[in-house]
Amino acid sequence: MKNVLSKAALAALAAAGGMAATASVAHAQSTPTIQPMSGAPEIRDGQQRFKVRGRFQYDVYSSDWDVLDEDAQRSYVRRAFIGAQGRLTDNWRYKVDFVLNPGASVDDAATGDNAIAVDDAYLEYAGDFYSLVIGENNMTSPLEDRTSSLDIPFIERSSIINAYGYGRAAGVAFLMTGANWMGAVGVYGDSLNNSDSNLAQDEQASISGRFTWAPIFESSPEGVTLLHLGVSARQRYNGDDGLFRYRTRPLNGRGTRWIESSSANALQSDTSYGFEVAGQWNAFGFTAEYITIGGETPAGVEIDSDGYYVDFNWSLTGEPRSYRGNQGSFGPVAPARPMGSGGIGHWDVSARYDFIDLSDVDAGGSRGEQAAYALGLNWVPVDHVRFMLNYAQTDMDRTVGTDEEATVITLRSQFDF
Repeated sequence: MKNVLSKAALAALAAAGGMAATASVAHAQSTPTIQPMSGAPEIRDGQQRFKVRGRFQYDVYSSDWDVLDEDAQRSYVRRAFIGAQGRLTDNWRYKVDFVLNPGASVDDAATGDNAIAVDDAYLEYAGDFYSLVIGENNMTSPLEDRTSSLDIPFIERSSIINAYGYGRAAGVAFLMTGANWMGAVGVYGDSLNNSDSNLAQDEQASISGRFTWAPIFESSPEGVTLLHLGVSARQRYNGDDGLFRYRTRPLNGRGTRWIESSSANALQSDTSYGFEVAGQWNAFGFTAEYITIGGETPAGVEIDSDGYYVDFNWSLTGEPRSYRGNQGSFGPVAPARPMGSGGIGHWDVSARYDFIDLSDVDAGGSRGEQAAYALGLNWVPVDHVRFMLNYAQTDMDRTVGTDEEATVITLRSQFDF
């Protein structure tokens, strides 16, 4: 699949390059300009656009486990991206982000991180109300995965998003959009970050889709009123790749996964359905998602799992969350009164309840249920700078064996451009 995509991508890039050359000739006499765009300058020349982009997220955390000897204070780089985005013409666009993990040792089996990887890496043909995207992307993922890690209310995403294997993969996605709705379908192989070995074997494949609609979406200087509804579905088959496992941490980005499915009884295929609802009334907002997933092991054993989370958010300084109706996701909050311009920036508090049931995933000793609540305080002093403080208390109840509890306090400092 990746080979097919690579050839298609190269062909598309070649075509785009030809169009770009044509556009370049057409605008050979134009004078490039530089405009501010999302924290960094963007170079504009005729239809062409080019902007360097990046992000840096640095976490310091303290963990306190009841039984496991994993009580510690640690710091690490959660994400470091460098990349570029732009346009070759008004229609042909691209985005490439490389992920740098300075703490990973080449390929870190403990964290699953590669020393260098890709995040988004795609070419897009955008019409007035549709787009065709080819490459590494997550266009059909549920709401929380479609919202950037820069803009989610908590430091880590929910257990259902992390455990059920959402995220980016290499594939082709087609999107149709309106002012308050979007629909997307995609066909994917595995991630470009997976090893290119075992060339005589098939990689995993999936088909997925998502539809969102905001029946209430009113935005004005006086405030925002929003009701967001969405559904998603995905079917995966592992091919000759590794079987699918479901694992989750106690709302932190590093450390032990106490509740998980064992590798001895992992899945060769699964199908998931997601349901999402979110609302915003000026400074107050909420988000909830529920996902149910069922699959089959190579031995034909059928398993089921489900989970959900509910978030509440209150903007202490009054700025509502920004909603992108044509993407069905949330974006960054811009402070109304930035620090240094007579204000204190944007402040908000959040609360979350998170639950996942992995008790039916296998007969292993690590299966069970995980429930957690978290509180968050976020400060955005100026655009593109954010500090986050999270407190998370997690109960991990194994179906057999020892239960656990963990308290994790995390402070994140991040900026992007």
